[in-house]
Amino acid sequence: MFKILSIHLLTVLVTILLSKATIAMTGKDISEKVSKWLTSEGVNGKPVFSNTSVYKDCNNNLEIKKIYNDYKTVKVNCSDKNGYQLLIRVKILSEKPKNNFVLDTKIKQNKIFKKKKVKVEKKLFKAFRLKKSLEKNAIINYHDVELVETYNTSQKSFFSYKKELVGRKLKKNLKMDQLLHPRHLYEKFEVSSGDVISIVANIGNALVTVSGEAHGSGNLGDLIKVKNLRSGKIIKGYIKKNKIIKIFR
Repeated sequence: MFKILSIHLLTVLVTILLSKATIAMTGKDISEKVSKWLTSEGVNGKPVFSNTSVYKDCNNNLEIKKIYNDYKTVKVNCSDKNGYQLLIRVKILSEKPKNNFVLDTKIKQNKIFKKKKVKVEKKLFKAFRLKKSLEKNAIINYHDVELVETYNTSQKSFFSYKKELVGRKLKKNLKMDQLLHPRHLYEKFEVSSGDVISIVANIGNALVTVSGEAHGSGNLGDLIKVKNLRSGKIIKGYIKKNKIIKIFR
C-alpha cells in the first residue's frame, strides 16, 4: 500500500515539475516585460495582448525589438531551441513617460535659451519729417523739413533728397514731426495751378513780358491755360524754365 502511494506521489510531482517547465509564462508576464522595454526606449505605450495566454518559460532572455519605424508593433522572440516568436501591437499614449520629464524640461530650456540668444538686428531707415505744422495746400520750403532716423519699416521714406520735397504742395493738414510720404503731397509740377508766372509773347521783333496766373498744372513743354493779369484774358502757352509761359499762336 505504501509503495503504491509513493509511486502515485512521485507521478504527481513529476507532472507538476514538467508543467512548470513547459507552461510557466503568461501573457501578463510578457506584457510587463514589453512595457518595461518601451519605457527604456523612451516610449509611453501599452501592449495590446491577452493576459490569460500561457507560454512555456524561456531559458534565454526574451528579445524585444520594433519591426517598423515606429513602436506600434514589436516582436518578442524566445531564442530557445523550441522557442517562439510573438508580434504584439502597442497602443501609443499621448503623455510621455515620467522618467523623460527631466529630459523634456532640458530640451525646452535649451530652445528658450536659443531664442533668447538670437538677437534680431533692427535696420535703421532715414526719413524726412516736418519741423512745424502745415495746412492743406501749403508749399513746402527748404527749412520746413529735416532728415531723421527710424527703426519702423512702415515709416521708411520714399524721398532721398530734400530737394524732392521743396516746392511740393500738401494735400492735407499735417502736424509737426509728421513723416512725409507721397500720399501727403500733390504731384510735383514745374508749374501748378494758381502759380504766378511770366507770360512771354513775340510782337513783331519785340519780346513782351507780362505777369500772369496759371490756370492749370504741367511740366516743361506742356500746354496750359494762363490768365493775363493786366487784361484779364485767358490764353494758352507752353511751359518753359523758370515759370515762363510762351504764348501759343
